[in-house]
Amino acid sequence: MNSVDNYKVWDIKALKRPGQEEAKKILEKVAKQVQPIMRKRKWRVKVLSEFHTKSLLGLNVGAGVHVKLQLRKQYRDWEFLPFDQILDTMLHELCHNVHGPS
Repeated sequence: MNSVDNYKVWDIKALKRPGQEEAKKILEKVAKQVQPIMRKRKWRVKVLSEFHTKSLLGLNVGAGVHVKLQLRKQYRDWEFLPFDQILDTMLHELCHNVHGPS
């Protein structure tokens, strides 16, 4: 295996809620979009998952051990946030692999 293949999202998990398959597809698309940046910067994410919170759009735990993204609008299981917003949050969270929490 080429070492370049190590710099990626390793596992993807969506919440067990209505629209779980669509949520997983969104997470897979996000992971695919950021992979070239991850390769160039030599960043890894062990788990990329959906999470639900009232106050955050994303969270990076352990400098890439686990990145969590809010995918859905509050109180609306079937309404997802715009993809550009989810991708923007992922890029922000990846920066925490190097620059720590803020």
